[in-house]
Amino acid sequence: MNGERNQIERRYLFHAEALGLAAHIRRPKDYFIDSVASSTLAITGGRADGRAGAGEAGIISYQSALTHVCGDYVTPEQAVNFTHGNWGDNNLHARTTVRASVSGFKIDVTQEKWDFDLFGRSNRTLSIDQLDATLGSTSDRENPNEYRTLDASVNGVVVDGRPLSVHIDTTLFTENCTKEQLDRALSDSACRERAGNQIIYTTRDLTMATVVMNLNWEDGVPPHTQIDRNKLTIEGIGSIYFGELVIQEGFRRLTLLRLQLGSQNGGEGTVVQADSNGQTSPPQKGGT
Repeated sequence: MNGERNQIERRYLFHAEALGLAAHIRRPKDYFIDSVASSTLAITGGRADGRAGAGEAGIISYQSALTHVCGDYVTPEQAVNFTHGNWGDNNLHARTTVRASVSGFKIDVTQEKWDFDLFGRSNRTLSIDQLDATLGSTSDRENPNEYRTLDASVNGVVVDGRPLSVHIDTTLFTENCTKEQLDRALSDSACRERAGNQIIYTTRDLTMATVVMNLNWEDGVPPHTQIDRNKLTIEGIGSIYFGELVIQEGFRRLTLLRLQLGSQNGGEGTVVQADSNGQTSPPQKGGT
């Protein structure tokens, strides 16, 4: 078995994906908003870009979407040497970068006539000027991927004319750039208390978190809205989840906006998503 393993070509299997937005509206009319400006990284690395101009489908519209994924070896000069055929000795460190952004995102839901008096208006709107996310990871071929880069911003959020501030802090997740490091940090009671608003669920294998510290209305609360940690509920639209982060060892996925529409319009959607989980071949120690 060991002899067979030693004969396997040593490679880094790149993997990363980025998405501008996508949705499936299920009622009252069933339709898809197919993935907009999506990018996928080839297993051998390289780069890919996705771009889209303004678009509109039903209650959702946007001005532009952009994604970018890139995977390469940290030292290109050394990578050149391996093109001469000595891939069996390949121990090059790898780097992966994922970016996604959407501008001018909007949900505009016309209310049923009997809801006019309840909400004080004939439609309910959520608009966001700009959403940006960057995720970066490195691999040294011996240890789990390290995610030292995690940047996110959500700017210009307005609900029915009332601005909402989305306060984001990624420090906990960049200072603890592997799942093992994060678990070790959260075992400290002081750290766990500081991070209490950001850790949603955690086990040995999976952590569900948010990069959002809090959501705050800047100029009064719109009627029939509710905030619960990173979740904003707007009656007449549905629930909006900001800055969700999924963490496993060697894998991270950041979703800046997840939609669970639950009014006369029902469905789900995603706005700005970035993930990466490249791996070594043969697997790292402990693999099969």
